[in-house]
Amino acid sequence: MHSNRQAKPLPSRVYVYERYGVRVYSIGYKRPGGSWAFRLSCDIADRQEIAALREEATYRTTGDQQDYLHSKTFTAVAKHWINWQTNLPQDSAEKRADSTLAENRREIAQLSPAFGRRKVTALTKVDAYTYLRDSQSKGRSAKGNKEIALARLILEYAVTLGILVNNPFDRVKKSKTKRTARLVTDDEMDLAVRAGRQMGGQYLVVALALKTAWLCLRRSVEVRGLQVQQINEQGISWKAGKIRRSDVPIVGLIHWSTELKATVDDALSLRGPNQSQECFVFGTHTGERYTKGGWKIMLHKLMVKAQALADEEHIPFQRFSLQGCRPKGITDKLALGHNDVMDATLYSSERMIRDVYDRRRVREAMPAR
Repeated sequence: MHSNRQAKPLPSRVYVYERYGVRVYSIGYKRPGGSWAFRLSCDIADRQEIAALREEATYRTTGDQQDYLHSKTFTAVAKHWINWQTNLPQDSAEKRADSTLAENRREIAQLSPAFGRRKVTALTKVDAYTYLRDSQSKGRSAKGNKEIALARLILEYAVTLGILVNNPFDRVKKSKTKRTARLVTDDEMDLAVRAGRQMGGQYLVVALALKTAWLCLRRSVEVRGLQVQQINEQGISWKAGKIRRSDVPIVGLIHWSTELKATVDDALSLRGPNQSQECFVFGTHTGERYTKGGWKIMLHKLMVKAQALADEEHIPFQRFSLQGCRPKGITDKLALGHNDVMDATLYSSERMIRDVYDRRRVREAMPAR
């Protein structure tokens, strides 16, 4: 199981801190004062990563590069980057939010078939553009752009480790993308909620989540992660999802309206009378958070029912998800002349609101005089 112990002798300063636990392997080095100079860890069953961490520990403590510079695959460097991010202090300015890191793991899984086994020293700009063209042909240009941006970041991490001299993905031009103008209508939202009420149970939970995302202008991950403890007498408290850990947390309070209060009360009534503060408002019947797959299945069935109602009543209808509810909320507030959209969204700049979320078809303004 632990044959890596004999694979290559470790410098004594890190050997004494090498640990093979039941679930986790760790290695590192402490400074004379007792603080960690670095500490790396991975799953005890991942023998390839254990070997890579031992190699990195040796390099960090001795500077002996030998075969280190030319042996790293993209997968190995990506794992190191994830491990580095995971082990950063909570107050580090470089540490990413948990939700961002979870998305990065999914993006790395998409990148791996193309770059995973390639040595990072062999990657070129052509590889990045080939990936972008392939993504474009599959109708996923925007996601391809995000994934290559992450790959560039990971390769920059390889530069800091001395694995690369220059980043091969620097100055790669993004694929052109067409911004969606899709705007969920009031009729479509009403049909989704009515479908949820007719189906009942967890389908109503999903429908109420859609309505809450619209009324509170929230991202998908925020709504699915809403907990009872965020609800108070004044309204619902939402924490900025993209704020860096080193910054002071920003909380946005969405005050109650009659419609929002009724929507949340309906959702809470489906949780039962003894829900804990950690209970997810739009979770399973036991109050646990839905997986992405589970949520997708529930939403699909809800939309099928809403489409059937629309067909019966001859109402135009297009299926939508939580991602379409924030643009609707922002657009509705802008159309009503509300001046608190930035406070509601917790954005620090109007650019995202103006360029991405404002879907108004008609803009109204007063004359100069």
